[in-house]
Amino acid sequence: MSTLFDLPQETPRAEPAEDGDAVRELLADLNPQQRDAVRHNGSPLLVVAGAGSGKTRVLTRRIAYLLAARDVHPGQIMAITFTNKAAAEMKQRVVELVGRRANAMWVSTFHSMCVRLLRREAKTLGMSSNFSVYDADDTRRLITLVEHDLDLDVKRYAPRAIAAQVSNLKNELRSPVDAAELAGSDFERRVAEVYELYQRRLHEANA
Repeated sequence: MSTLFDLPQETPRAEPAEDGDAVRELLADLNPQQRDAVRHNGSPLLVVAGAGSGKTRVLTRRIAYLLAARDVHPGQIMAITFTNKAAAEMKQRVVELVGRRANAMWVSTFHSMCVRLLRREAKTLGMSSNFSVYDADDTRRLITLVEHDLDLDVKRYAPRAIAAQVSNLKNELRSPVDAAELAGSDFERRVAEVYELYQRRLHEANA
């Protein structure tokens, strides 16, 4: 199956083919604003509207329009939703509009998309593709074990607080080495120590 990574880098057709019955049907029941959003070409477009105003309809018609009128390959479309239920519903709506080829689209939640990409590239990270994803409870448990291994007082260095600091460092793309170099207080130095061993334990657990 073609994907975002192995498709030829082709630009969608600038002049849409809107003379077909299928394309006209996609646009027929939309209001002027919705139709403009579906047919938009060029710069990124932000659609802001209230609940029940047809945002999902616009998104699904937009995807179907790209497939039908702009010669976009389904594997070149990435659609992000908030929930797995919404992702499944969106894909099903597009399948109903353009057929089963829409199954090649990438439609999922942000987190599911990231995990999918990471599993594809796991070897680049020195990991197996069947790695585990630790949730907040898993993280705190592992950090508690790491603190015990480092002979740190978990009452003084609460695992929840350490976990929050490690999360902040990761959000800032800071490595354990960076954390150690930037540490200016005793607490920050302990965070860096825990962070380094925590990452090592994650790698050992393929997580």
